Amino acid sequence: MATGQEEAGSSLAERAVAAMQAGEADLVQMEIPDLNGALRGKFAAAAKVAGGGRSAICTVLYQMTPVDDVWESRHSSYDNGFPDVLAVPDLATARVLPWRQGMGAVLYDVAYPDGRPFPLAPRSVLRRVADRFAETGLTPMFGVEYEAFVFHADREAQQAGRHHDLTSIGRMANAYRLTQADEARELGAEFIRRMRGIGITVEVFHTELGLGAVEFAMAPAGAMEAADNAIRAKTYFRELCAERGLTATFMAKWRVGDSGCGAHVHQSVWKDGRNLFHDPATGGLSELGQRYLAGMLAGLSDCGVIFRPYVNSFRRFNVSAWSPENVSWGHDNRSAALRVIAYPEPRAYRIEHRVPGADANPYLSIAAMLAAGHHGIAGGLVPPAAVAGNALKAPDAPRLAGTLGEATEMFEHSALARDWFGDDFVEHFAASRRAELQYWNDWLAAQVTSYELLRHFETS
Repeated sequence: MATGQEEAGSSLAERAVAAMQAGEADLVQMEIPDLNGALRGKFAAAAKVAGGGRSAICTVLYQMTPVDDVWESRHSSYDNGFPDVLAVPDLATARVLPWRQGMGAVLYDVAYPDGRPFPLAPRSVLRRVADRFAETGLTPMFGVEYEAFVFHADREAQQAGRHHDLTSIGRMANAYRLTQADEARELGAEFIRRMRGIGITVEVFHTELGLGAVEFAMAPAGAMEAADNAIRAKTYFRELCAERGLTATFMAKWRVGDSGCGAHVHQSVWKDGRNLFHDPATGGLSELGQRYLAGMLAGLSDCGVIFRPYVNSFRRFNVSAWSPENVSWGHDNRSAALRVIAYPEPRAYRIEHRVPGADANPYLSIAAMLAAGHHGIAGGLVPPAAVAGNALKAPDAPRLAGTLGEATEMFEHSALARDWFGDDFVEHFAASRRAELQYWNDWLAAQVTSYELLRHFETS
């Protein structure tokens, strides 16, 4: 099912490539999604990119933490010399960035020199899953929404670790504010217009609960396009904030007592222009929708570390803050992991996956959801009864893993994950989460915390 957004994107891509070939855009920002859901890359001559020229990129890109700690694996180490793989431009994603004179941008796939997809690249993982799902003849659609906190930048305070001293934008901590939110209003309006200019439809932008809290949601698109749009929107939002002397955080929990930041994903499955999650006979969730839902429930625990990939991710784990704690679903129930939404019309019938934080990699999140949904369809799975009221009180709903270590173990031993993502990726991603956990434990071991000082300084 082709969408207007896809058609607009195709036209924008063609114009961007033509601008690169004509020299109107002389430089291209290579954009390569890393394991952590950030864009990395190089600046390259536009003529080379427009001609499909590939670029060498070191495999260590997939063994860097968000702050560039480097760890080793069999894919990239001193033993094998940290070899290169090839970054291959996906010219369907070519764009001219209107706010940067003469600058284009292209997302890249990553492959071995012989052309095989590099199994650790998030776009490779999602394409593997999406191609397999496509064999059903069905078209899945995904809409990603992000929550973030925005502050006035203070590099001195941030470098000193005094992030809680930063001043938030706006003067009110309420959601959906139209007054006393001037900075957020202007920021959101410019962001929507910028994204529209490169073919990304941001359907809504609004304040959220908490000083400086905002949320933006993107129009539904196919699996790869939705992930591409999400990672670009997140990156370009940060850049817009920086231009205005602001800084944005997508941390799952930037401060205890404040709201967390989620990255909820709305999804549905289509064929011949019809939303197959809606049953016209009953007006409810169709049998196919129920199977897809049951599959996602079955995959929640196995793929939990994809949705919550850091130590900090688990600080958001709190149903009272509408961040689910168990394997549950409900009708328009924000306390459940999966929320079935049946309005405003049959075309909008969808399932909202509420587990991922804004720190999750969108390619991997969508891949995990799509794989689990297919598992449910193919296996004819049947979901349990919907939860009414507080999902945490559902007696038979299993708890989700509560720590990074536990979630990593479940992922590494998951037959579902290995079947869909491949052994190479599963083992590597699990190793990357263990590295994250080890960095945390090493830091903690080197601290005498304020808790210890308050408790023991004058009493022990």
